[in-house]
Amino acid sequence: MTNVEIVKRSYEAFARDDLDGVLGDMHPEIEWHQAQGLPHGGFYRGLDEVRRNIFDPLDEEWWDGFTAVPEEFLDAGANVVVVGRYRGVGKASHKQLDVPFVHIWTLEGDKAIRFRQYLDTAGWVDALHA
Repeated sequence: MTNVEIVKRSYEAFARDDLDGVLGDMHPEIEWHQAQGLPHGGFYRGLDEVRRNIFDPLDEEWWDGFTAVPEEFLDAGANVVVVGRYRGVGKASHKQLDVPFVHIWTLEGDKAIRFRQYLDTAGWVDALHA
């Protein structure tokens, strides 16, 4: 599989709520850089931290109907750049989330070793809060 195919597979797994499939293509010690303007922004290392701090709260605490829809995959060798949109409805605010994102994945072998997220953090935060 190419790096783009591996990254696409992760988004496809996320779309069908298969978290094990999402995490399956990540290195056990992945470096995860979540946008700093988010309430949970910062640096996380390893699948357990990523799952607990990033993925678990999405549906449990923050959003109804949350999606991360990729619109474009750019092959940059060991890096894959993904351009897309986050959508959902804030659980507490009932506000619509619809903001663009850019994700940069770095792969080594057949595993993602680093993830970097860029997005409209103000739009995300606004949609979370009433």
